[in-house]
Amino acid sequence: MSLGQLHYTSAPPGPDGSGFRFTALTPGLPQSVLREAEQLIGYEPPRNAPARPSADELDAFPRAFSYSELSDGSRLLARTVYTGADYSGRWGNFHAHAVHLAPGQQLPDGALPVSAWESPGWATATPEGGAPPPLSVLPPSSGLDRDGLIAFAASRAPWLAAVFTDLQRQAEDETAPQIVLVERDSADVARWVVLASTVLPRTAVHRLTFTTYTRRPHLAGQRIIGVLPDDAHGLAGSGRRHRVHDCAVPPSPDGPEPTPWAVAAARIWSAGALELFQYADRLPGEPFTPGPLSALALCAGIDLPSPHRTAAARWACEHPSELSQEELEALIQTLAEPGHTSAEPRRTPVEPGRTPVEPGRTPADPRHTATEPWPTPTAPPPDVAPVPASTPPAETAALAELFARVGAGLRPEIAAPLAARLFTAAVRSAEPVRPPDRGALTDEVARRLAAELGPELRAGITDAAADTGRALQLLRVAGALGVDCADLVPSLAHRLASALLADPSAYGGELHGTLADRPDLRAALLRELDAAAGAAPASVTVLLERAPLELESPEALPYLRMCARIARNPSGGGDGTGARDRTGELRTVLGAAGVSVVAHPPLLRIAFRLVWGAATPTPEEARYVLAEQGADLHRTAETWPFLVTAALNGRPGDPHTDELAHELLTAFPTLLPPRDRAALLLLEFARDLRAGGAEPGWVDRVLGLRRAAEPVSPPVLEHVFGRLARQLLHDPGPGRELDDLIRGNDADLCAAYEQAAREDSVRDRLLRDPRFLAARFVDWNAHPQAGGAWGKVRGPLLDGVLRPAVRALGAQELAAVETALTERGSRYAEDFRAWNRPGALSRLGLRFGSRDSRTPGRRRGGDS
Repeated sequence: MSLGQLHYTSAPPGPDGSGFRFTALTPGLPQSVLREAEQLIGYEPPRNAPARPSADELDAFPRAFSYSELSDGSRLLARTVYTGADYSGRWGNFHAHAVHLAPGQQLPDGALPVSAWESPGWATATPEGGAPPPLSVLPPSSGLDRDGLIAFAASRAPWLAAVFTDLQRQAEDETAPQIVLVERDSADVARWVVLASTVLPRTAVHRLTFTTYTRRPHLAGQRIIGVLPDDAHGLAGSGRRHRVHDCAVPPSPDGPEPTPWAVAAARIWSAGALELFQYADRLPGEPFTPGPLSALALCAGIDLPSPHRTAAARWACEHPSELSQEELEALIQTLAEPGHTSAEPRRTPVEPGRTPVEPGRTPADPRHTATEPWPTPTAPPPDVAPVPASTPPAETAALAELFARVGAGLRPEIAAPLAARLFTAAVRSAEPVRPPDRGALTDEVARRLAAELGPELRAGITDAAADTGRALQLLRVAGALGVDCADLVPSLAHRLASALLADPSAYGGELHGTLADRPDLRAALLRELDAAAGAAPASVTVLLERAPLELESPEALPYLRMCARIARNPSGGGDGTGARDRTGELRTVLGAAGVSVVAHPPLLRIAFRLVWGAATPTPEEARYVLAEQGADLHRTAETWPFLVTAALNGRPGDPHTDELAHELLTAFPTLLPPRDRAALLLLEFARDLRAGGAEPGWVDRVLGLRRAAEPVSPPVLEHVFGRLARQLLHDPGPGRELDDLIRGNDADLCAAYEQAAREDSVRDRLLRDPRFLAARFVDWNAHPQAGGAWGKVRGPLLDGVLRPAVRALGAQELAAVETALTERGSRYAEDFRAWNRPGALSRLGLRFGSRDSRTPGRRRGGDS
């Protein structure tokens, strides 16, 4: 490897002129390089420098040591020093010595540019002989020793993280601001560059340009610029272009937040463990992620803030094989102790007296070096350190994840402290923490934790204001530590049951696992749910539909098992058509209870609510259930009101409705409330009418029962009135029932009579039975002056029902009708002929008052 040399100073007249010029050049350097180099290697003395310095004062002038990138991609490493007077005795001369690195070229052996600070290879005068040969080596400086750098880093601790943050931003974004370091000594700027070169990834170090001194920082193009305090004032307010770090004054507290990687790098330099940077550079992970660097720092016992501990734990969890067992145990041991947040490290494992490693050089084996042995893990302290209340949940979660990943391979004395911290966090942390298994603790540590955490565990389990999931976790911790909490289980089971009924989705892995670990809690919870099923079976059924709660138990739990039968065995069609066989379901549900319904009658009531829910059994279902279970059981179980409701809500016209009413009156004669009894008697009377066993006085009987049953449900009225109206139409019996209907003046009954008269069965009979038509003519012409409810339906019956039927008859059928009316009396036949005569209104119409009160002006006995 060869490095072209350049020398530049003020020289006497020669072939190339006089004054400042290149006085010695390695042949072959391009003119474009020389033109750019001439702009980079100049020197201006400090503002307050003496005009005619002595030899000692001259030696104190700052050195301008720079590493710059040229436009062709090559690099220029230069050292410029003030030399005082030139050949003519004029003050202001300087000498610049530079080496040129072609694009992609580095210093010999891959040494970093900053390692050449004050190298013995730099010249302070132009060499004799004109053209200097290319350099094959540039020895590193002896002034940048390890101990001095560590001491310097310690003195600059307040600024380290901020400077490293700006370095990171420069490496990630070429447009990031330049870093301006304000130091009184250019050597300190060089030390800053060493610190920067050490922390940056190897791929970024050789691209880091810098200058240790310039009078005009706004003209400098390097990434790191060193200036004296007097030259930094003009940079105020140039934050978009420059980030100024004045190490002569304390850093501003409201500056940008340092990045996690920068904080870790600062802590490592403060601890003097700079070998860790080279080690971290070889580990997997994206550049500037804090995980690898933080993990190595913690392995070395360097304390870091919580975000770094979290990042280290997660990185180690993802890459456990990247650390040796010794390193892993050191990391675990450090993480087991509560972290600190101060800038000062808790302990410094790296001692200053070790053999220094030259900046930029890589040890042969960074994992195990003779100069940097990993701290030997020691036994845990006598008292397990509790987790601080300020530990963020993310750190605790990362520690739990790491322990789950590597805890099984750790020695007990290493694993126990971290396991103890996780157990403590599970009790004291506001966020849920999954502690490891009990086997991760030694017996001694478990006893200490039980004594320390026992009162907190019991208080947390009984805290009704806390989430039940929190209580479950604490109960599992108590079980692992041997803390007796058996007396707290019943109240916790009650809270759990209430929470599950309110929100079935609350049943999850935590509860499932706790129930598996704590049979006593499982048994208590099942008892609570069984009791709840006796009061609110629908809610328990919904819970069992959505939650896979196991019901295996030596206890009976009849109500809970009935709910489970409904929840986990959907009803099917009992007749192959999809219709539910609810009476069959009732038998199945009662069978699922596992106990005799005769011995426990309330089971029947709960079974009813499970099968029918808010619905009402049909009268047919109610009759079946009454017959199957018996009146005594329904009386004891207090389910007879379900059957009464079935009768009162039965479908009108259903023969099972009035049959059920008769059976209920027989089965529960003393239990029925008066109104319900009267309503059932109404239905029973409809049954008697249907069977032909009703005594005369039907209308009076029905209306009397209605008054006793008020308010009567519409289905009952429709059923009974419909039955009575049809009976009055088709077979009125020997009594004066129609007269009673007219006299009773019941609008609902009269309306039911008219509705029944308009049924197809009545129309068909009017057309085919002359006697039936004659009888209806006589009935509907009765009481023409009655008015009231009968007056509202009489006209529609004559005009809307009877007249259309008469007009549909032929002459022979009309003659038969007149014959039937003659048999009742000749007057009826004459009235019929007059009523049926077309044309003007007849005297019969006037006599019978045939004008319909609901249709004023409409004529009876003639065309409309």
